[in-house]
Amino acid sequence: MADILHRVGINASAKKVFETLSTIEGHRHWWVANAKGNAKRGGVIDFGFTDMKVVECKPNTLVKWVCVRGPKEWMKRRSPSG
Repeated sequence: MADILHRVGINASAKKVFETLSTIEGHRHWWVANAKGNAKRGGVIDFGFTDMKVVECKPNTLVKWVCVRGPKEWMKRRSPSG
């Protein structure tokens, strides 16, 4: 399966978008009201229907997750070596 990349135009500063995507409180206002977990690099965010592990988090630049629980189509792919 190919990677799914979303690019969304948002009328807000990179700092504000990063604060939203890199905090549990931000997720509660943006995507799922009962989001919980750890939004820091290496942490897991529980959205109820899926869990996302934070694999990269660069201030005001990049937030990257990998699905560790949820719909089969969303689950992380493993390389042949592991």
